[in-house]
Amino acid sequence: MSKETRKDMTLYEMQADICHALSHPVRLYILDLLATGEMSSSQLLNALEIPKANLSQHLSVLKEAGILKSHKVGSFQMLSLAIPKIKDACQLVRGILSDRLKDEQKNMTELKKKLDVQVKQTKKITKKITKKAVK
Repeated sequence: MSKETRKDMTLYEMQADICHALSHPVRLYILDLLATGEMSSSQLLNALEIPKANLSQHLSVLKEAGILKSHKVGSFQMLSLAIPKIKDACQLVRGILSDRLKDEQKNMTELKKKLDVQVKQTKKITKKITKKAVK
């Protein structure tokens, strides 16, 4: 393996670690909350309405991936984004997914219209057949 390939693999491994950390909706919500500014773990608990142990696990995953940083202020653990650009990456992905949902919704609407037309045609044909059978 060339030196350049090893460097690329290292980057892919780092990217995979970050993607793994981002692979849970609660962790994405945490990042979204922290994108607005530093928050205490208590504030996150109130916003997320999840058990403290669950929050602790999610924060641990995000910290291990290097996405979050924390420091103590009195008795509070304050959290913030260690990689501020991560919010841009998350917004980009959400934008892509939003566009995808819109496209799927448009396709579903078009399919429903086609189905409605087919149902009407089937009803007309059924009426014709019924009339001929009655005669």
